[in-house]
Amino acid sequence: MKIGAMNSPICDIIDEIRWIAEHDFDFIDLTIEPFGAYDFDVKKVKRALKDYGLEVIGHTNPFLPSIFPIQSIRKVCLNEFGKYVDIFSKLGVKLMNIHPFYDAPMLSDEDKIKANIDFLKQVNKLCKSRGITLMLENYIKPFDSPEIFARILKEVRGLKVHLDVGHANINQDKNLTEAFFRKFGNKIVHLHFSDNKGTHDDHIPLGCGYIEWERVVKTIKKFGFNGTITLEVFTPDRDYLLLSREKLRNWLNEF
Repeated sequence: MKIGAMNSPICDIIDEIRWIAEHDFDFIDLTIEPFGAYDFDVKKVKRALKDYGLEVIGHTNPFLPSIFPIQSIRKVCLNEFGKYVDIFSKLGVKLMNIHPFYDAPMLSDEDKIKANIDFLKQVNKLCKSRGITLMLENYIKPFDSPEIFARILKEVRGLKVHLDVGHANINQDKNLTEAFFRKFGNKIVHLHFSDNKGTHDDHIPLGCGYIEWERVVKTIKKFGFNGTITLEVFTPDRDYLLLSREKLRNWLNEF
């Protein structure tokens, strides 16, 4: 398995590439978000990735009102995703994530599901035209269950699953990692690891929250997962990110 880290979007993207590479991560989970990782020179980023020998996975802005019940706003959001696809294509990215969207006043959960399916179909078409695989990340209700994901994947042909283990622990009786693997198996192509205390997306170091990591690691090994894992750990002191990596490496060998 390959272990990567996400750039902090408030920092300069080239500095982030350098730090992640110099600390021996296998790849960067490159998120395109304001302010440090939004308007950047694609050629310089591509050169830096090549110079440092760093692989890249694409991560997109989760905060857009992509299903807002005004068509002109949805169109702007789709154009924004066209920009992400173009950038990632130029960087040689093969996997790009997308989050479910919630910002939709007056829409029921069912309406939100249908609106997300419609938007995902359009983004998926953009990705396919550039040889990129689109993967949907789980989050909170109604997009936190394997059943809803199965419905979406049935409608959006070729869509894969990006399982965030931290998100699978929010407001649940038990972590949903195993339920997702039982349902989707090799359709899960990428993982995010961070810890939390069960109610918020805390992004704290592994072992500092309530997630049972031994069970999680045994699950991914049981189902033969051998893909990429991003440590989505955000702390002012990045020693905790490096410590999380060492803990993960030890767990992968131990469990």
